[in-house]
Amino acid sequence: MDFAAARALVIDEQIPRAERDAGSIAILSHMRALSALGYAVTFAAFQGMSKTAELKRLAEAEGVTVCGKPHYSCVEDILTRQAGGFDLVYLHRLETAERYLKLARAHMPKARVVYSVADLHNLRLARQAHVEKRPELLSRARGMASGELAVASQADLVITHSRVEAEILQKRLGPHRLRVVPFAAGERKATGPFGDRQGVAFVGGFGHSPNPDAVYWLVREILPRVWSRVPALVCKIAGHGWLPNCLPGLDPRVEIIGPVEDLDALFATVRLTVAPLRFGAGVKGKVLESFAAGLPCVMTEIASEGLPLVGSLIELVGRDSEDLAARILRFHEDEAANRDIGARARALVRDCFRQDCVVESLRAALATGSDVLPLAS
Repeated sequence: MDFAAARALVIDEQIPRAERDAGSIAILSHMRALSALGYAVTFAAFQGMSKTAELKRLAEAEGVTVCGKPHYSCVEDILTRQAGGFDLVYLHRLETAERYLKLARAHMPKARVVYSVADLHNLRLARQAHVEKRPELLSRARGMASGELAVASQADLVITHSRVEAEILQKRLGPHRLRVVPFAAGERKATGPFGDRQGVAFVGGFGHSPNPDAVYWLVREILPRVWSRVPALVCKIAGHGWLPNCLPGLDPRVEIIGPVEDLDALFATVRLTVAPLRFGAGVKGKVLESFAAGLPCVMTEIASEGLPLVGSLIELVGRDSEDLAARILRFHEDEAANRDIGARARALVRDCFRQDCVVESLRAALATGSDVLPLAS
């Protein structure tokens, strides 16, 4: 199908910043795919209408039209004043879809409405409830599941990045209007010589609840087991929101370095990354970013969910603190194992998470229309 001359309105909560979170990486990847398919893309963020400098940078970097103040006061203003002007409305994340799906239907009656799940919030919350033994969170998760299902059932097309989540949704929605579309992991420089690097890194913002839980578990239970064998190993915590008081009494071998604009510079200093997530959902951008640099990432099953790990890549996945510590030690100390698994990780990104893979997956999803859509990655 030729999408040339079609217009797409993409709505998200915030202006995407690739260094901040995986959701930003995903929406940027999908906007680029829409542009590659011939759509003229317009972007709006309902919490970013007044951030004119950031919107301008996004427009210049991505070649998209951006909507914000003073020309538009809110997303409702865009939908009202440009009624009937878009062929596709792409709603990223649950809160966005809950706010604007019905309005998009009302003002763009001929447009395809796409709901991009990003990750299943109810799944993440239910897992958090189990880990933290908090029944009130489980009750919230059930309510959120109803909301996510209601939104998904109203969209023309539902996109998820994870086959696992697609299978969960398919049980409730059926196979119609559901498609797996990946997002691209950015190309990264290869890391330098093994002997010039030392230690491990964790990448993830403090504001996303799975991340502080993972870091607390890492510094309290996993790293002490590592330090018993390699006392000098340093762990660097990178991401937005991390402050020294987040981890009181922190071991000096753990360095909080905060936001990192250039992950290549961080990856050039460490031998591997870690993703000891005890709960979460969706495909984890932190893992793909590490893989793209050829760095092993030792992770939990939760962190590996949705990734097509095969062969020796499965050796990166640990079950508990002792198992994870052993895997960190192996890939930190064994240069041959580190190099081999890093090369395989980089090949996985090259084969499955290139931008042209995203373009073709999105082309297939949009071209199939409302027919039955087989789950595909």
